[in-house]
Amino acid sequence: MNQNINTTAASASTQPVAGPVSNHITTIEKFLYGGGSMALAVKNVTFNMFVLLFYKQVLGLSGTLTGLAIFISVMWDAVSDPLIGSWSDRLRTRLGRRHPMLIAGTIPLGLSFVMIFNPIEAVQGTQWPLFAWLLVSVVLLRTFLTMIWIPLGAMGAEITDDYAERTSIVSFRTNIAWIAGMLLPVIALPLLFVGTNDQDGRFIVENYTQYGWVCCIIVIIFCFACIRGTWRFIPRLIAVGNRHRPTPGAMGVLRDAIETFHDSNFRRLIVLDLCVGATFGITAALFMVTMTYYWEVSVGELSVLSTGSLVAAGLIFPATKYLSERWEKQTILKFAVIGFIINTPWLIVARMTDWAPENGTLFLFALLYIQGTINTFLSILRTISHHSILADIADEHELRTGRRQEGVLFAVAAFAEKFVMGFGYIFVGPFLDIIGLEATMAPGAVPESIFTSIGIVIGPVMTIILVIPLWMVSRLGVSRERSREVQAALRSRQLGESAT
Repeated sequence: MNQNINTTAASASTQPVAGPVSNHITTIEKFLYGGGSMALAVKNVTFNMFVLLFYKQVLGLSGTLTGLAIFISVMWDAVSDPLIGSWSDRLRTRLGRRHPMLIAGTIPLGLSFVMIFNPIEAVQGTQWPLFAWLLVSVVLLRTFLTMIWIPLGAMGAEITDDYAERTSIVSFRTNIAWIAGMLLPVIALPLLFVGTNDQDGRFIVENYTQYGWVCCIIVIIFCFACIRGTWRFIPRLIAVGNRHRPTPGAMGVLRDAIETFHDSNFRRLIVLDLCVGATFGITAALFMVTMTYYWEVSVGELSVLSTGSLVAAGLIFPATKYLSERWEKQTILKFAVIGFIINTPWLIVARMTDWAPENGTLFLFALLYIQGTINTFLSILRTISHHSILADIADEHELRTGRRQEGVLFAVAAFAEKFVMGFGYIFVGPFLDIIGLEATMAPGAVPESIFTSIGIVIGPVMTIILVIPLWMVSRLGVSRERSREVQAALRSRQLGESAT
């Protein structure tokens, strides 16, 4: 295969590029494109910080039912993600393959956030009716989010075929998502979750209602800005889409999804996603519980801690440029995974061995700030390199199959990550019930046995799981030179098809 590509690349190197040439992408266009990632950022913040706490500790829904509702919604993603991804790949309209879905999903997605945090009075104070409300809400939210996120991710691999420019585009998309994801709690916690009569604002129902509407407005504004900012690329996206030759028949969608696993690099990325996502899913589902009860961090302190992620996001732009010029994407990804293995357990282990400072001290707060900042930096770096590699795999997939299937590739990869995030909730919900964390417990009044159980899970257990991603990234076969060879072979094929 490599020899054939090398031969083709040599013969194509002196040929003009067939098809639409990648236009220069301005900084403002990258920013507007990246703004679409606000939808995912708002969802992540909502589920990482507020959904479990709201339904379990505020409304009184059992942790098991809360986790089950979220897990079922992720199982629905197993159906909707590949279907929407393949549908997007096959769509033929005057607006191309991606923009119609972005337009259709934006307003319903925004209203889904309102629904989650506004359960009607008839279901409040119950178990199964409240469970049903949560289930329907999160299923709708995830479906409409897929209609935004899959076309957005696929578009990033289509608006340019330049190896370095793809990294730049993904960098904008990822950094905006992280910056927004951190700004939202920094602003929302002190402004929306205000306490009254000595009651912690995190336990007041009306505060969550306001939060839902804020999320709705943010999502709608930024998604439409993304649509407007990428509008001029529609002709190019249509041209790229015309190279796609979908598998015919109703079963073609399933065959297209299965065929993506024929690529060994893609399989390794999926395994990496599953394991890294498992650690992120569990720690994210436990985040507010850990901060509220384990570290006993106040609302104001939590808001300040979130600014550490803003610092990390500010550092990542120059760091990404520096590293991408000197390292292969695979090396950057390995660096991020090794960083996770080191950064995940150290503070938890210090607490479990009585080396950590006491809760409420400035020294502990500083250590939490440092750990959170490092973790965000590594997470952004991993996401950028991972998605940039995925765009290169889409080229290899086209060379091997003759089909341009960014939608399916990103859908399968997105589902792998969302599956383990859902697994985090199906694990954490029953886990909190088993260890005995009750809705009536206040920070500072939690038995030490609960602390020990939480510490073991988010420290040593998470670290052990991360060894598998390190092995997977070490076996990836991607490089700058390989990408050039594949691009040259694709250009040669397009020239041959044009000639005939």
